Amino acid sequence: MKRAILFIIFVASLFGLFVWLFLHRDALSLINDSRNAAKTIVPSVSGTASGDATDVSDSATYDESKTQPLIVLETDETFIQALSADFNKDGVADQICAVKKNTEPNIYLVPGIQNPLSTDYSRLQPIRTGVTQTRTLLVYAIDIVGDHSNAVVCSGMTADNQQILAVYLPNTDSQGKISFTPVADLRSDGSITIQEVPRSDAYALGQTGGASYPISTYSSDPDAPQTLNQIERVYRWDATYKRYTQVSESRIEGKKIETKLIRQLQSGNSDSFESFLQGLWYMTDSARGKSKYLYFNPDEDEIVFHDGATEEVYTRESTSNRRYGEYLVTHNVAIPSIRRLIDIDLTGIDEIRLKVFEDVKLKIGVASDWDGTYRKLSMNSTPPADAESTSLDDVRQAIEANSSAWISQDGQIFTAKNGGFTLTQGESQLSGKYALISVSGKPVIQMRVDGTAKKTLFYLIDASISAKSPVSTQKITLTEVSVTIDGTNFMGSPPVVFNRQR
Repeated sequence: MKRAILFIIFVASLFGLFVWLFLHRDALSLINDSRNAAKTIVPSVSGTASGDATDVSDSATYDESKTQPLIVLETDETFIQALSADFNKDGVADQICAVKKNTEPNIYLVPGIQNPLSTDYSRLQPIRTGVTQTRTLLVYAIDIVGDHSNAVVCSGMTADNQQILAVYLPNTDSQGKISFTPVADLRSDGSITIQEVPRSDAYALGQTGGASYPISTYSSDPDAPQTLNQIERVYRWDATYKRYTQVSESRIEGKKIETKLIRQLQSGNSDSFESFLQGLWYMTDSARGKSKYLYFNPDEDEIVFHDGATEEVYTRESTSNRRYGEYLVTHNVAIPSIRRLIDIDLTGIDEIRLKVFEDVKLKIGVASDWDGTYRKLSMNSTPPADAESTSLDDVRQAIEANSSAWISQDGQIFTAKNGGFTLTQGESQLSGKYALISVSGKPVIQMRVDGTAKKTLFYLIDASISAKSPVSTQKITLTEVSVTIDGTNFMGSPPVVFNRQR
């Protein structure tokens, strides 16, 4: 009898042990899940106002495997992108998935907290954002308050083409549960920027807190509809109320614009602003060094960035119209994975202000080199001149001094006028747009061919002529080359000498 009782006690204890091990299998697991998110540094959005920018925390990461959410999603949720960062300071990356539900247009953020031992993710309550235009969505993590915690920043465009920026702070209660509290939810028909401010070395070492980053919104002035006046509102972190509150409001005087242009831009037709942008623009801020140019080609949905030595072509993915502006999502033609978000504001009848957010997988602590004010290049405007552009101007004036054609000894015919060219070689004829650029100090003519081919040709052009020379003595020499970062390489074709005919 005694043995039977001991046997029953042993079996019951063994059963209880198995039950306890089953219930605590997550905490006792030593196996690392292979679903850890890929880590890449994300950008901080730097403002347009004056001030130095500082680097964001290296713990902010962007999940490159956009098609592999680590959080269990609902059946009515469509995955968009993911952000990985440590939100509860336990040393492992958590994840936030941006999703869209089938029943409504707004984008949701679904947080998931990773278990350090089992690497499983616990799904939290979804956050409903005001962003509805998926391609404009930008989600990143940044220590915006200065307390060494990663806040979630979500920006994008609403259904009525308003810019929105929301900030969510992680909070941990007494039971260790984490939640995300909205501390800023700002909207504007203009741009919204986070201005980074310098922080001390002690902050970088984790010894002290840092200064919080202010947020500025720029909206149109309803009391001056025929001007480009802007209302700037500045919001700062209020430690007492634990949220961002408005601390100032000021009017930025803008230029008056023509009533005809106002009616055109407010017509609701997106083609109106596209027609206004079409053409060549140059940066007016010569203090940045080399001249920078933008060419908007709405017919091909292309934007060409040109700095005098290299050219980048971006194609448009989507466009969001704003009052006196546009918000563009583009990607590089050569490397489609590189994206640029471009914020354009009208500042005059022939002037725009550009704010470029570079690829979201790259760390950005300073403003883009392309940020600035641009003026449209026309027959009556004069771009900023430097030593290289002066030489190119001499070539441009010489080849466009009159409409006479240039003819070579082998019968090739070259004409150039008002930015367009025609090159006849035997039975073939090429036509399109041309641009004069300087590569390693040498004048080069770039010819972008129209039609289905869409090829680009580069020629070294002899600049030893003058627009004042007699027509009968003028000549140019074109030598076909390829353009690289290091300069030009000859393509092997002999130079072709063209003479101006009366």
